[in-house]
Amino acid sequence: QSLSTVGPIMFNFAFIVTSPSSVCLAKKETIAYKALGMACVAMGTMYAMVGLTGASVSNAVKNGMYEGETDSNLLSLIMMSGGEDGASMLDLCIIALFGFSTVASIPVYCLLAKETLITDAGVAPLPAFLLSNVLPWVIVALTYNAAFFDAFVNWSGLLILGYTNFSMPLLLDLKLKTVRAARAMGENMVSSDDGSTTKTTKSIMVLVTASITSVIVISIANSLTLAAAAFLLTAFMVAGVKV
Repeated sequence: QSLSTVGPIMFNFAFIVTSPSSVCLAKKETIAYKALGMACVAMGTMYAMVGLTGASVSNAVKNGMYEGETDSNLLSLIMMSGGEDGASMLDLCIIALFGFSTVASIPVYCLLAKETLITDAGVAPLPAFLLSNVLPWVIVALTYNAAFFDAFVNWSGLLILGYTNFSMPLLLDLKLKTVRAARAMGENMVSSDDGSTTKTTKSIMVLVTASITSVIVISIANSLTLAAAAFLLTAFMVAGVKV
């Protein structure tokens, strides 16, 4: 049961992929870093507030007070926690803050998606706007609270965002170090990396990638043996990757 939360947790780190584009679009690099840092603090605070508020609901769920309820969403359970009197004003404020924390990030995704479609894919401005600002809302409106939506969040977090947000940045960092080292040798310059940083980065990449793979395997097969085998096999393969 606890492993089923890994996918949604990784899904919530999807904003990491917007960092490079945000830095490029910012007037100063430091401004982008400060904005991303403040956004992480605000998001973490709101998630913690929602979690603390919804923690009291867990006992009610374990005791069977909400048996027969088909909606197990945390926000829905918080709304039901007030009983016949309904949710308290504090609960309503917490839920509103959670909604605000997610809505606030949407314009960033829409802007970056539109710019990418126009600049890199060569899409015209109007179709790019429809694809990045209209189509996602239509899809969400049709699928939110659908039976397969939780599965989509879980598996997309594991299969796509896990590797994209955690493994790929480390791989790109290793590649950048290799390019910089080759350039420094060509220009007879002394590289600032003594090799220890590269080894540490690669070790972390191996552990992270292997861990994500093992979680995927145990989610599918529910077998610790297969998960351990997948961990070792992935670690061996990633360790042998040359950058």
